Amino acid sequence: MLQDISELLTPRILVVDDESQVHASLRLRLGHQHEVIYCFDGVDALDKIRGCQFDLCITDIHMPKLTGLKFIELAQSFDPCLGFVILSAFDSQENLRKLIPLQVYDFIPKPLPARAELEGRLPDWIRRTRRRRTESGLAAQSAEIAAETHAALLERDVELVASQTARDALSQTASFLTTIHAHLATAASTVAARVRLDPHLSLLSRSLEEARKTAAAATTAAESFFSSAYASRDSSPALVGEGLRHAIEIALRSSGAEHSQKSIDFSLPRERYEVKNLSGIEFLLLVVPAVLAAIELAAPGTTISIRLSTFDRMEVIFRDPTVRDKHWLNRKGARSSHAGVAITISAAGQSLSRPEIDAWLKGQYAPFCTIAARGLVNGIQKAHGLLGVSTRPESDQFSLILALPS
Repeated sequence: MLQDISELLTPRILVVDDESQVHASLRLRLGHQHEVIYCFDGVDALDKIRGCQFDLCITDIHMPKLTGLKFIELAQSFDPCLGFVILSAFDSQENLRKLIPLQVYDFIPKPLPARAELEGRLPDWIRRTRRRRTESGLAAQSAEIAAETHAALLERDVELVASQTARDALSQTASFLTTIHAHLATAASTVAARVRLDPHLSLLSRSLEEARKTAAAATTAAESFFSSAYASRDSSPALVGEGLRHAIEIALRSSGAEHSQKSIDFSLPRERYEVKNLSGIEFLLLVVPAVLAAIELAAPGTTISIRLSTFDRMEVIFRDPTVRDKHWLNRKGARSSHAGVAITISAAGQSLSRPEIDAWLKGQYAPFCTIAARGLVNGIQKAHGLLGVSTRPESDQFSLILALPS
């Protein structure tokens, strides 16, 4: 079952504390699996919350400029869904009573507790915030979502009926062509044997032979469809080379890239790479949004580069210093021990910020309103792969990596 997109994003935590040693300790304990932003006072933290969305806030109570309790009250006016955990050496009953109406998840005393008391409980706290956001979004968009779901189901039914009808017709055509080819072969052989007795039959013999060759080629073309990447929506193989070629054709055609003189540099691989757990159509739905995003962000008159590479284990990707600026999707769900293929798409254009990437993947980024990322997200999750996107300001150009088990 496909998860909500938020479940695949690296958790982002805001730490608000006036003690630098607390920052250092939390950076050491949480920094590997989370994106952690640090502030020394509530005023600075409020600025961060205004411009960015967090999955959890860990805050002290006694701080300069703004108390922790007042900070939480103000922060909830900006982001009602954000969850808080209090980290403080002062855990009086009065403070605890004040925290009840603020819906704070828990109160953790200083010094930092054992891992089971903090790291072990983080996933649950993060899930609670994400669940709040999902429920809030669903409540606000329930009518629109219901309409979109109905339309999507209707489109899928129509597509399945149309495609199955076309496959049935093509299957019958292939059968008819096989019969025609057999009759033509017999006729051509019979006429060829009589050409020596009647030279006037030579033209007929040549025509029959050409018809036989054409029928053979048509039969091969029809039958090849049923072993291609698109014969079945659910079971045909996801072939990387063929799929990328078709994805590029679709993206160039639908984006109007030629009007801004944008082009794509891609060479078909000699090797045959097949992505596990995806059909050919699912691979197309995964790749097309990635290519469209690169085209959209590329500067006019530039070339988008698409390159393939292989890896023995997916986890080696994170050791590559050139990908340190990437924001990763599905890091926990990826099959890190599997071999696979990496598709790198690069464009000479400004990269997105972390909030912009998250908004796009959730279908909430207005500049990419025509580049739906649903197929990209679902494909990454179903294939147990990885998506890495360069982020601003760490990177001054757009690049995207799709790492997929093969």
